[in-house]
Amino acid sequence: MLPPSLVGKTAAITGATGSIGFAIATRFAREGASVVLAGRSVQKLQNTLKQTQDTKPWQWQTTTVQQQQQQQQNHAIVELDTRKLSDWKGLVEKHEIDILVNCAGISQHSLLVRAAEADVDELIDTNLRSAIWGCKVVGKQMISRSRRATDGKGKGKGEGGCCIINVSSLLAQRAVVGSAVYSASKAGLLGLTTALSQEFGHYGVRVNAILPGYIESGMTSDLPDRDEIMAKIPLKRFGEPDEVADAAAFLAKNTYANNCILTLDGGSSAV
Repeated sequence: MLPPSLVGKTAAITGATGSIGFAIATRFAREGASVVLAGRSVQKLQNTLKQTQDTKPWQWQTTTVQQQQQQQQNHAIVELDTRKLSDWKGLVEKHEIDILVNCAGISQHSLLVRAAEADVDELIDTNLRSAIWGCKVVGKQMISRSRRATDGKGKGKGEGGCCIINVSSLLAQRAVVGSAVYSASKAGLLGLTTALSQEFGHYGVRVNAILPGYIESGMTSDLPDRDEIMAKIPLKRFGEPDEVADAAAFLAKNTYANNCILTLDGGSSAV
């Protein structure tokens, strides 16, 4: 029996030009999915698209039907400002999405009393509002497809295969000084996930979240206290983007995973 794959699925990923988003995009491509890369910078998206197109599905997918579907992989880019509801509507007009990964986000390190209003607005809009709009628009499309497939009754047991994955952060639960707004935005993603796992779950659309701890990326490479932070992690290292992608693949393929909040932090939350 072959391992489960994402052959024949279409996955839309925001923040795909970042370290974690790119790792998820390439992992899904290896699993046989068609990947839609969404973001504001067309140039960055095109560079990411080329690398995604060079990613070949794993060789264990060898059945005739799967081989035919693999040949039909159609990776694409969509210029999308995730903060704008109208842009999300444009996405679903072009693509039928089976998997949505809300991975767009920006970081922040500032005491709340010193935070500028514009910076707070940008962080909340990028990290939380964008995921709300994505879930609203893409979720509606997923629900409509499920209802059509079952004469309006919905699936209710996850058989539909559609799912949403929100990339939150360990700081949603274990905030540090200077992360108030960032932590609030990421905690909001957990509330969104839990509520929608019930709201959408009745139609077979699953909603889950990943809580990465410190991951090797541009955001963590120049941390002034990097060595001190690493010393406190039981595994004594930061995670790799590919390890987050492993978690995303699990959530995308496991049809009983709904309101699954998957912490991936090397044990940081235990200390």
